[in-house]
Amino acid sequence: MELPRTAPNSGGLRTRYTIETKNLSYKLCGQIDGLNWLFWKKTAGDNPYILRNVNCEARPGEMMAIAGPSGAGKSTLLEVLAGVIPPNRVSGEVLVNRQPMNARYFRRLSGYVAQEEALFPLLTVKETLMYSARLRLSGSFHTAAARVQELLKQLGLEHVANVRIGSESKRGISGGEKRRVSVGVDLVHDPAVLLIDEPTSGLDSASALHIIFLLKSMATKQGKTIVLTIHQPGFRILELFDKILLLSNGSVHHHGSLHLLEQRLRFCWSFHS
Repeated sequence: MELPRTAPNSGGLRTRYTIETKNLSYKLCGQIDGLNWLFWKKTAGDNPYILRNVNCEARPGEMMAIAGPSGAGKSTLLEVLAGVIPPNRVSGEVLVNRQPMNARYFRRLSGYVAQEEALFPLLTVKETLMYSARLRLSGSFHTAAARVQELLKQLGLEHVANVRIGSESKRGISGGEKRRVSVGVDLVHDPAVLLIDEPTSGLDSASALHIIFLLKSMATKQGKTIVLTIHQPGFRILELFDKILLLSNGSVHHHGSLHLLEQRLRFCWSFHS
């Protein structure tokens, strides 16, 4: 089944999407991986499951954070929700608006921002967004240019529009601005669903808070379904999440609001004290 899509700024009612997983598990296949092959070891050890019986729901107009220690399965779960890991490679269900996910079509209506930034250092911010717009939008050059101008304003990048991205050896825009450009590259087609891997990684506290404020605004004002992974967030950032999915060793330990998590922790503390 092909999921409907809406063009950016179409003016019509846009379709909103709820993503669910039911008893989702993802297991290592037991094949020899590239590095361990040198040592004749299999990747599947004592715990071959990366994800085990994960139940979660991300709704439109909300921002859900997948949190947990390194190796908890955060990025893997995000890849499943984004359709990068096809549903036929996992056990359990991945549903979009209560229908089984069709990964091919879902990737067209959603935006997925990987942790590694794949930006060309010699292009300016505006050129980077323009290339993405010309590739993803079917309208004219003027349509793409208008969308890029809108994004520059929305992302707070107008003041660096004509500045080159830069690299470690060549000075360019800041780390927080690079992260916003990466998000912008996947926002040009105005996706109803946005999935981001570690949007605050490597940023100072002010830049990290700015990114999360921006995403929160998109969720509430535009009705987008936003899911992101995050590692060791500060309390000011935690307060902005509508839902927190806490993972450990691939299993869910909490799924709900920060307030509910606080209540559960208080209960556990009083029970053990």
